Amino acid sequence: METTMIAGATLPAKTHMPDDDLALVQAVRGGDVAAFEQLVKRYDAKLLRIAQNVTHNSEDAEEAVQEAFFKAYRKLDQFQGTRNSQHG
Repeated sequence: METTMIAGATLPAKTHMPDDDLALVQAVRGGDVAAFEQLVKRYDAKLLRIAQNVTHNSEDAEEAVQEAFFKAYRKLDQFQGTRNSQHG
């Protein structure tokens, strides 16, 4: 199975990214910081739940999520998202 690296996380290559997420990513790449804030708001709670399940510590989880978003922002110019016209 092919994989894609995003901010240190390995995702399956066939992962579907919603078109509105792709639009936000493109906006961020164009310098729109508010678009990144929208992405953070969209995924922050979900990532925090995952991090808490891994770390079993809320402070460590918050730090891990903050670091993940920071790395994602720094490496966004390397993101090679592809559109997947097939859903499911």
